[in-house]
This record gives sequence, C-alpha cells and structure tokens, in this order.
Amino acid sequence: MNGICRLCNHDRELNESHIIPSFVYRWLKETSGTGFIRFGHHPNKRMQDGFKPYWLCDDCEDLFNTWETKFANAVFHPLNKGEAMQFRYGPWLLKFAVSVSWRVLKYFIETRDIEHFSTDLQVKADNALSKWEDFLFDRCPHPAQYEQHMIIYDRLKSFNYPNMPSNINRYILRTVDIDAISAGDKNGYVYSKMGRIVLIGFIDMPSYQWKGTKLHVNNGVLGSRHYSLPDKFGEYFVNKARRLAEINDSISPNQKRNIDKSYRKDLDKATNSESFKALDYDVKMFGNDAFNRKENR
Repeated sequence: MNGICRLCNHDRELNESHIIPSFVYRWLKETSGTGFIRFGHHPNKRMQDGFKPYWLCDDCEDLFNTWETKFANAVFHPLNKGEAMQFRYGPWLLKFAVSVSWRVLKYFIETRDIEHFSTDLQVKADNALSKWEDFLFDRCPHPAQYEQHMIIYDRLKSFNYPNMPSNINRYILRTVDIDAISAGDKNGYVYSKMGRIVLIGFIDMPSYQWKGTKLHVNNGVLGSRHYSLPDKFGEYFVNKARRLAEINDSISPNQKRNIDKSYRKDLDKATNSESFKALDYDVKMFGNDAFNRKENR
C-alpha cells in the first residue's frame, strides 16, 4: 500500500505498523492459557495480533524497531521472566518511549478521539506530536516539556484501597491498553500500558507531582523504589481495572464456552500460563469474587 508516511511525511510504500509494539502482543499470546488474545472493543472476538494500520515506511519502521528490540531484550522480557525489577538504560529508552507515545497520540488525533480535549489542549497535543517527531529524528536534543514517565508494576499482595476490583492483578500483569486523558481544561497525557509497564507521555501536566518516574535523555535507572504518583492517577488506574471486569462480564456464553474448551485442550499449559498465575493471585486475595460476577464459577 502506497501513501504518506505518518512520521517522515514522504510518499512511500507503507507497512502495517503496530501502535503498541508487536513484541508485546507476541508475549501476551505466547504466555496466555489459550493461545489467543482479546481486546476490550471486541471482547467476543479472538485475535492473533494487535491493531496495525498502514502508517510507516520501511525506514521509519526500521528506526522504531531498533529501539523496540533494545527495550524488549533489556527490559521487557527480563522483567516478565522475574529476572530483575530495576534496569540501567541509555539514550535508547527515551527514544523508545517517545516513539510509543507518538503513535498513541497520533492514533487518537487521527480517529478524532480527543474531542473531549479542550481547544487549548488539542493545540498542545499537536505541539507535543511535532516536538516528539523532532526528537525522534534528532532535530532537537530532548522532548522539552513533553516528558516521558515510566512505571513498573508488580503483583499486588495486599491493599487498603476501598472497593478494589477483584481483577486488579490481571489488569496489572496481563493487560495492554492505551488512552488519551484530559485532566481538566489545560492538563492531559497519553497512557500506554504494556503488561506491567505503564508509559505516560505528557501533553501538558504538572510533572512535579510525578516523582521517580521521569525518563532522562542519556541514562538512568528504571524501576525506582522511591516514587510517588498523583492520587488521581491511582483512581484512574483502579477504574481501568474495574472497566476491564465489566467488559469481561459482557463476553457471550458461547465465547465463554470456547475459552473453557481452549483451556481444557492442554491443562498443563493452561495452569502454567502467566494468565492463570495472574488469576490465581486474584483468587488468593478475593476468593470466588475473582471469577466472573454473573456466574461466579
């Protein structure tokens, strides 16, 4: 398919380009109990891959792949294998983060899904997109006020949050998610969740409220043990888990039977899968409430 590359703006042959990098979906599928993945907008449909529009030319795809490969090998896979919780990084991490935030924001702008943004915030979103493009092509040394913040989550063992959703570990450990958040008329950011890793790309937000999570240009340590986040973000995160539970409850009885059959085809694989382990963590905290609320099985 020929067209204008979304990043370099040249008229070239375009590739199917993932919004969230493909290695995340491969990991999600390979470590699931069924070998399939499902998404919130189509919970009754089994999928083999994530959303990938025709966006990037070969050169821009290769540019992104360089940072994606480094991040996958140095952070993502070691984290999910339990090999480490802290990681030293170089300039590649901020490049990777900006490339993901750029894709997510570009997606929401193109689908006109930022109409909940104020007019002022929509202008700032365009400015953030432009600054991120300049940074990716080394036309500027850093993303300026459009900072990238990354959080590493671990399984939840206890909590004192009221009305904690009973699928919280499944949301933390096994969910891929994107969003464009407006926190008032002048504040906003894009949210990219890749399993246990959450990336925040600031459009306009008081970054002083986020401590220990900022990604630096040249080097740093990811996974600080001393970080703090705004209370509103915690509420947002918990509500995302609650919304996922509602979506899972809406899966049709026929599709639930298909999921059950997929698990039963290879029970050893299913019970050793990462998706089953995440469910088990929730069962240990919530008992039967961790299961589907309508059937409670």
